[in-house]
Amino acid sequence: MRHNAYLERSRHGIYYFRIRTPKSIHKALSLITIRRSLRTRCRREAAKKAGLLLSQIEQLFDSILMGKRVDLSALGLNAHKAAVSNDLEQSEGQPKESSQHSQNPVKTGLQPSTYSPKLSTALTEYLKTLRLNGVSEKTIGDKRSVVELLIKVVGDCRINEVDRNAAKRFRDVALQLPPRMNKLGVKTLEQAIEKAQELDQTITPTTYNNYIKYLTAFYSWAKLEGYCEGNPFEGLRVSTKNKVSEQRSRFYGEDLEAIFNPTIYPSRYNEKPYQYWLPLLGLYTGARMGELCQLYLDDIVQADGIDCLHIREGQPDQRLKKATTERLIPISSRLKDMGFMVYVAQRRALGDSRLFPELSRHKRHGYSAIPSKWFARFREVLGFKGGESKKDFHSFRHTVADHLKQQGLPESLVGSLLGHTTGGITFSRYGKDFRPKTLVDVVERLDFEVHLKGLRQRDEKTGH
Repeated sequence: MRHNAYLERSRHGIYYFRIRTPKSIHKALSLITIRRSLRTRCRREAAKKAGLLLSQIEQLFDSILMGKRVDLSALGLNAHKAAVSNDLEQSEGQPKESSQHSQNPVKTGLQPSTYSPKLSTALTEYLKTLRLNGVSEKTIGDKRSVVELLIKVVGDCRINEVDRNAAKRFRDVALQLPPRMNKLGVKTLEQAIEKAQELDQTITPTTYNNYIKYLTAFYSWAKLEGYCEGNPFEGLRVSTKNKVSEQRSRFYGEDLEAIFNPTIYPSRYNEKPYQYWLPLLGLYTGARMGELCQLYLDDIVQADGIDCLHIREGQPDQRLKKATTERLIPISSRLKDMGFMVYVAQRRALGDSRLFPELSRHKRHGYSAIPSKWFARFREVLGFKGGESKKDFHSFRHTVADHLKQQGLPESLVGSLLGHTTGGITFSRYGKDFRPKTLVDVVERLDFEVHLKGLRQRDEKTGH
């Protein structure tokens, strides 16, 4: 790579960026060599930083050649000037000093400062870091959108130029924006705010707090990279009116009867089996839609002689929210009664590898992209949209959690089923996951038969 030529390594293993200035601008700069510590011992990271710095310095050189006034300190350059021997002296016929002397430059009057790239430049680097760390494309896309919104509000300034006042300006603008702004066809923030006023609807405090969470993470990364000294978004979250447990509703008995209404609920043997099985799996496992959609047939396993779903990252295209969410979920006897294990056997007999082979993988949303849209349309038909009826597929998790809570089960058992880390440091750090035998009783307590009675009768009557 071209910028590798500008790297040098100190005796302590730290990489430095070093470049000689063109003769045509020696007089303007009064500098022979520009040298700056890259603050890393990793050659790959040093090459990446050198590339960014080289681009900035080349722009600086171009500006000087065009006669523009420049500020070297804005680039955070640790610049040096040769003590005696330099190219200018040689061009004027001065005798050349010893090489030992010329290789010991002295500092000019410039003071080193923190290099701070523009927000857009830093965002590109940040997203690469997230991908290297295995962050999902959906999360990466969400974080990109929030930083891009910040750029719209404060401009594409340097990271360290976003101060507390700029952060508060972002807060004031963001809280006036409509939900799903990108789908409204607006081009400017002013148009977006007008649209929000027209719709009489703005983003929720929870959405705004997610923005702040992402920006706080972005600035924490920038601080570690040495691009800024503080985090202007710390403490800028707003309080929510409702308790966390009320932000997304559970499904109640009448809701379940509406969802599993035999006159509208999909058939088990239609061309899209996921439409039949996903809501039932959500109801009897509490698993996330993404976890269920990406299941392979190899994830239907036996442990301790018990049929289980293994929620894991066992394949390259499987992703978990966190590593701690890997778990074994015993398969409910009620799912088996409805033919789930028969369905699994049929898929295996057909030579399929995945539980729902009809689903294709979306780069950002994984295998849940299509099912998510389908269930959104399905629930809207049932009236589960907005206001107090904020209910979606994730509500199955709330339904399972609340159903078990009302029966007095320990939080640790319910958390183990749902993939939540609970308890103190002793159990969290040193304890092992509950084995399937322990969770069988938990799963069997999920009894919604009274609400699925009509669906069962339909399936038994029609054979579907």
